[in-house]
Amino acid sequence: MDDVAGSIAARRALGPDAEEAVIRAFLERTGQEIDRRVDERLARTQPVPPPPMPAPAPPPPQRQPSGVDHTPFVLAIVSIGAGIPLTGIATQLQGSTLIGIVIIWAGLVLINVVYGMRRH
Repeated sequence: MDDVAGSIAARRALGPDAEEAVIRAFLERTGQEIDRRVDERLARTQPVPPPPMPAPAPPPPQRQPSGVDHTPFVLAIVSIGAGIPLTGIATQLQGSTLIGIVIIWAGLVLINVVYGMRRH
């Protein structure tokens, strides 16, 4: 507060021509005082150590293979699921409906047989 009173008295004594210089000097002193106080507070506070890193999560337990491979069964189910709508489409065609149905199902059987032979 003494600094403000001194600056006002200096402004009155020097006149309006020195007003800008008086204000600039006041602001410079005020800024330096704020910087000093901030530095003091920062010096008093100790840095907070970062929290300890959590231990890594253990890997999920490995599933023991049951020894049973369900892939051929799944392929058979998918083949039937695909064959039914394909048969429906083939019945709507003009002409050789029976030949189309035989080709569709023979192809699906061939896929399943080749896959089964390759696995063994």
